[in-house]
Amino acid sequence: MKPSLADLFALDEVPNAVTQQFGLAEEICSESEVGAAVDRIAVALTVALQDMNPVVIAIMQGGLYFTGMLMQRMVFPLQQGYVHVGRYGEETTGGELVWNASNHPPLGGRHVLLVDDILDHGITLKALHDWALQENASGVTSAVLVRKRVQEQAIEADYCALQCEDRFLFGCGMDFSEYGRNLPSIYALPG
Repeated sequence: MKPSLADLFALDEVPNAVTQQFGLAEEICSESEVGAAVDRIAVALTVALQDMNPVVIAIMQGGLYFTGMLMQRMVFPLQQGYVHVGRYGEETTGGELVWNASNHPPLGGRHVLLVDDILDHGITLKALHDWALQENASGVTSAVLVRKRVQEQAIEADYCALQCEDRFLFGCGMDFSEYGRNLPSIYALPG
């Protein structure tokens, strides 16, 4: 029998609140569903970008997992870097955008692919889209693993692997209190 998430995370070093929430979480996308969705997006991105020599920018920390999945599937010339920005910190709702670090090839004259874990209201993605254009990128494409179904979006992602209701998610790069990013399925906390 497969152990529950609560059992897997029931270590003395893991806060009780994390273990309790993981015990209540619902798997909403299995590992195989995530893999199939990423396969579809990788094919679409390959068709669109294979002749552009793009700079792929992982939006840290959540976008790292999805970027890694895509990089295994997109076999064409590209360069990769990252920007580490965030709006959540220890919270379950977003605040002000905080720029922490970045490392990437120069964007001037290059097409940029922004890769993130989740699109809820699009605030982070919009800021990074505008930033890439200010850095003189020739164009910007965006891909997200999950798009939440919310009414107001600051920007739409060009490519979205999965869609879900507006719930707090973790797994596949997304976290709850910095735990669960490494899980191969996507889970939702109770609504």
